[in-house]
Amino acid sequence: MKAVVVGGGLAGSSAALELASRGAEVTLVCAAPGATALSWGTLDVAAASPLRRGGLPLRDPASGHPLAPIVRLHAVAAANPAHPYATLFRERGPEEEVKEAVAALDAWLAPSGLRVHGSLAQTRWLADVHGALRAADLAFSGAGEGDLEGAEEIALVDVPGLPGFEVRSALRTLAAEMAAVGLASRALSIVRLALPEALRDDAAQPARFARNLDADAARGALQDAVAALGAEGRLLLVPPVLGLDPAAGTRAWFEATAGCRAAELVGAPALSLAGFRLDRALGAALSRAGVERIAGRVERVEIEGVRVRGVQLAEPGPPSRPADTAMLPCDALVLATGRFVGGGIVERGGQLVEPLLGLPLHDLAGRRVDSLAANQLVRGDYEGEQPLFGTGVRTDMRLRPLGPDGLPRFANCFAAGDLLGSFDPARDRTGLGVALLSGRRAGIEAAAC
Repeated sequence: MKAVVVGGGLAGSSAALELASRGAEVTLVCAAPGATALSWGTLDVAAASPLRRGGLPLRDPASGHPLAPIVRLHAVAAANPAHPYATLFRERGPEEEVKEAVAALDAWLAPSGLRVHGSLAQTRWLADVHGALRAADLAFSGAGEGDLEGAEEIALVDVPGLPGFEVRSALRTLAAEMAAVGLASRALSIVRLALPEALRDDAAQPARFARNLDADAARGALQDAVAALGAEGRLLLVPPVLGLDPAAGTRAWFEATAGCRAAELVGAPALSLAGFRLDRALGAALSRAGVERIAGRVERVEIEGVRVRGVQLAEPGPPSRPADTAMLPCDALVLATGRFVGGGIVERGGQLVEPLLGLPLHDLAGRRVDSLAANQLVRGDYEGEQPLFGTGVRTDMRLRPLGPDGLPRFANCFAAGDLLGSFDPARDRTGLGVALLSGRRAGIEAAAC
């Protein structure tokens, strides 16, 4: 069978890889990296929003014990019956679904040196570049090795000249947040990485600095400076610049040289290289799986009755696909176009629309909103829910988008990732979790067409 996936983030890549593993001939169309390339280094499946009104607590109010990620995962599905999890976990328990999906993702990424750390059994306490705590269940290599539990001392590594990292402010924030959530008291400190002359100018550009650390020359120049940072029982937390290529093993080199645990802080722009690494590793996995990738946009979808027959590219693809063959026939179509970053939802003529099929859009409360302007779905409440950010399509149990009558609009069209509505990926921090789980499920369902 022939399948077309639109969207190259984690959702679209997962769908394409699952389809390819089941023998499908897969073409993935992607105009540019989407929200996945902006991710910070964690793979949040279970919701955790302790500082937001209405968010799930991190601890049991009665016993004071931390809530395991699996408990929070059950809670978010139960609290919001329209959340994509309510569909994804209806036939199978979340433990099995998540375990299988994470194992598949880890296998896809491993040849590129990127691994997935953690499980639903225990919260991993990670710190970001601002010192804020993140209660994560899963994380990628780099930040994933930085669980604060078990460290006798935590030292933030100051890299001179690196933009976006105020180490003293981060240390104060980290101390306050650790106290607020009841983490055991431990020594906190700042250590300074002495940069040789040849690397000082590069520190002003995090991506260039990270790339240089993958090279033997830079490591040799930094050998003594890194060795001086180590101490028994210390966890070194470095800004996310420990290499661009996970296969180069820069974090492991840093750790071995220092002689103590070392990991990256969870990134944030302009220190968000984790998303770049993930995007590259997914691209490599797609190439290994034989997925044809086309850089371009879908202009329209060819429909016959209740089935999608193909997609028309807005521009010709690579030289191997001339303009007169820009129509891609398909037996199944997966839409993983995202929301506002990826172009899965746009505003036209003062109204929100799903541009490819004109699918109905609903907000968090289930209200039909594709006749409204974006500013009509924004409330003047900083901490409260914003209907706009939960807007998306609704699907049946097989992830087929629903039409205006509440029935699947097409028999062989599936949706995944942020295009799915009724959840706010930023607020409840389940964006990549939904992307992975729904993308893989959409691939499984599409392969059965």
